[in-house]
Amino acid sequence: MVRKFNIPYLKELGNRYYVEGQPEIFHVSADMLKMNTIDVILISNYDSFLGLPFYTETTGFNGKIYVTEIAYQYGKLLMEEMLEFMERIEVRQPDKNWKKEEVCGKFPNPPFQNPVEWRPFYTTRDMHSCLTKVITLSFNQTIDIFRLKVTPVVSGHTLGSAYWTIKTDNETIAYLSASNPNATDVKKMEMAPLRNVDYILATSISRLIDTTAQNMGINLIRTISDVLKNHGSVLLPMCPIGPIFELIEAVSDVIQSTNGISLDTPIYFISPVAKSAIAMASISAEWMSDSRQNAVYLPEEPYIHNNLIRSGRLKIYDSLYGKFSKEFRTPCVIFASHASLRVGDAAHMVEVLGSDPKNAVIVTDPDLPVEDVREPFRTLPIKFINIPMDFRMDFGTMERLLADMKPRYVLCSSFYTRPLVLRRLDLQIIYEKLWPIEYDETVQLAKLTKNKQKLVKVSVHPDVVSSLKFKQHPTRKVAIASVACYLSAYNDDFKLVPAKANIAKKKYGKITLSKVLTELRSRHLDVKQEENTKETSLWIQSLETRITFNRFGNRTKIQANKEENRQKILEIFKSFLVEDDGIVGRVDKK
Repeated sequence: MVRKFNIPYLKELGNRYYVEGQPEIFHVSADMLKMNTIDVILISNYDSFLGLPFYTETTGFNGKIYVTEIAYQYGKLLMEEMLEFMERIEVRQPDKNWKKEEVCGKFPNPPFQNPVEWRPFYTTRDMHSCLTKVITLSFNQTIDIFRLKVTPVVSGHTLGSAYWTIKTDNETIAYLSASNPNATDVKKMEMAPLRNVDYILATSISRLIDTTAQNMGINLIRTISDVLKNHGSVLLPMCPIGPIFELIEAVSDVIQSTNGISLDTPIYFISPVAKSAIAMASISAEWMSDSRQNAVYLPEEPYIHNNLIRSGRLKIYDSLYGKFSKEFRTPCVIFASHASLRVGDAAHMVEVLGSDPKNAVIVTDPDLPVEDVREPFRTLPIKFINIPMDFRMDFGTMERLLADMKPRYVLCSSFYTRPLVLRRLDLQIIYEKLWPIEYDETVQLAKLTKNKQKLVKVSVHPDVVSSLKFKQHPTRKVAIASVACYLSAYNDDFKLVPAKANIAKKKYGKITLSKVLTELRSRHLDVKQEENTKETSLWIQSLETRITFNRFGNRTKIQANKEENRQKILEIFKSFLVEDDGIVGRVDKK
C-alpha cells in the first residue's frame, strides 16, 4: 500500500503509484553536451523546437539557432500551449523524498530513468529568452557559418521541416533528420542535394512495421467511423498542428458520407492555441503540397476548416471550461492535447468519456507506447486503440534512397544498425560503408576518408596586395612576389593581414662540415676534428669553442665559454646563407 511511505502526495491508482505534482521532464543533460562550447543549433522541425529552452537557457549557450520560418511559428505555438497546461496545474510542488531509491525503487511501476535527473518544465521567461536567439530561414537559403555553407532543404515530413546540407571547401555533409519522400500533404522532399554527398548522417526513422502511414490513415478513419456508428465518441489526443489539419477534413468527410452516423455529429478542437493554429494553416499554402497550393489560386482556402467552423460542424475551444462545458454533447469526435495524457485537456476528457465502453481513445503518436499512455486510466471501461501515424521514411525507403544517392559514407546511431525486430534483417539501415555511432561518441570524419590534407580559401587584405613587388620567375613564364604578413586563423576563417612590425626575412642555404672547415682554416684558426658513430665535432682551442654535427648533417650545436666567441662562429654560419627574396626554384649556391 502507498500509505506505508507516509508521503501525502503519493497516490495509488489500480495498484500503480503516482506523484501528484507538477510534471517533470527527463532530457539529455545539457552539462554532458557542454552547451557553452556550441555555436549553432540547427532545428529540423517544430517537434524538435519544443525542447529548445532546456538547452539554451542557464546552460552557458551563447550561439544562434537556425530554423525555417513556418517551423518557428508552429514550434512557438507548441511552447505556448505546453506552458498554458503547466500554469493550469495548481497542485503544490512536492518535496523530493519520493525520488529516493528506497522509495521509488519499491513502486509497482518504478521509473524507467533516475527521477533525480528529471527537471521542471521551463518558464515563459525562458521561452522568450530562447526565441531571441532564433534566426529564421527560407528553404534553400544558404548561410555562411564559420566558412561552412549551411542550407535547409525540404524534407517532406511536416510543415516547414527540413534536412540540412553542410558544405566545406572539400566535402558535403547531409544531416538527414525526419524526412519523407512520399509526402502527400506538405511540400515534396527535394532529393537532388543528397546526390553524391560525402556523408549522410541519418536519424529519426519510422517505427512502423509492414505497413505505411497511408494504410494506418485508412485504418484510423475506419475505426473512427465504426465507433461513431456504434453511437460512441472518439478522443484523439494529439498535437494541435500538422497532421491534425488533414485529419479534421477526413473526419468531416466520414460524418457526411457514412450511413448510420448523424450529420450533426460535432467535431471539437480544444487547445489554447487552436485558433492560432487554424489561422496559420490558412496562410501557409507555400509550405504545402502542390494540390493545396493550387487551391489558393482558384481561389479557395488550402483547408476547409473555416467552412466547417462557419457551418458549425467544427467547434473550437481554448479549454474544457466555460462555453465548452455548456455546449458539449455526444456522440462526437474530440481533438485535444497532450498526446501523453499526463497534462492538458485530453487527460480530463478521458475522465469525462471513460465510463462508457462504447467510447474510444485512439493513440496516434508513434513514439508513445499505448500501454504507458493508458496506465492511469486502465480501470475505466473506455477503449484504448493504438493506430500510430508515423510519417517518417521507413527502412526500405531509406535503403532505396541510399542506393540512389550513393554517399561515400552513412553515419547513424548504432541502434539503427541492428534489426528493430528479431530476425528481421530488413528493419535496419543497410549500406556498404556504414559507420555506427555509439551514445556520447565523437566521430572525426577525416578518419573515415583517411584524408589528412585540407584545402582552404585564404582572403588577402588590400594593404598586403598593394605592397607586393612582382618578379619574373627564374624558370617559368609567371610573375611572383614574396609576401611579408601574418596569417590570421580564427573559427576556420583564414586571412593574410598586414604585419604590425617589420618581419625579419628568413635565410636559407646548406651548412656542411667541409664548408665550415674550409672557412675556419682560411681564418687561420687551429681546428681539431673528432669523430664517432653518432657525430663529428670540431674543437677550436683559441676560441675555446666546440662545433658538433650529427651524422645525418641536419643538426649543428655550438658550445662556447664566452658569448662573443659563440657569436663569431654564428657569423661564419650566416655567411653561408642567403636572404630569402621570395624567388622559388632557385639553385642553391655551392
